[in-house]
Amino acid sequence: MMNALEYPHYVIVTGAEQESYDPNTHLMEIMCNDSYEGLPEKAIKTYKYIYTHSSFDIYSHICKLDDDVIINKFIDPATLSDYCGNVNNSYDGNRRWHIGRCTYGSKYNEMEYTGAYVPWCLGGNGYVLSRHAIEKVIVDETYNDEIYEDLYIAKLLRVHNILPRQIGNIRSFWYCRDH
Repeated sequence: MMNALEYPHYVIVTGAEQESYDPNTHLMEIMCNDSYEGLPEKAIKTYKYIYTHSSFDIYSHICKLDDDVIINKFIDPATLSDYCGNVNNSYDGNRRWHIGRCTYGSKYNEMEYTGAYVPWCLGGNGYVLSRHAIEKVIVDETYNDEIYEDLYIAKLLRVHNILPRQIGNIRSFWYCRDH
């Protein structure tokens, strides 16, 4: 098992008043809603920052992981597709997952998700996007109409015929006890 701090190719993203990236601390600050209901916005703005700043041009893929994920080993980039992770091929999901996770007073704490489901890579399990996939999602700004960042990404990519692909036994690469 590898400690992420021993590996130099990671970024920690947090909400802030202005955007910046410090390669010494690996801290990226994004102007966004940094609460649960802001995850779709945070994801799009993070991917846009990565895509438009030349210091990230060396990366062919970005792996999105939550802060509670444990990394066991790294994936060979040659085996990756445009969009891959732990795929849920169901066209339905837990429409109440977000309730109680959003900030007090958020409209999302009071209502079930009523939007469409498509096959998606489960966000709590982590997923990988290629630069090509990132290029497709960063132009969308309807993130305030979505609650599930992982499903939102899948819906955006589906429009471009980019479908999720399962990464073998994902738990052999990384896992989260909660998912």
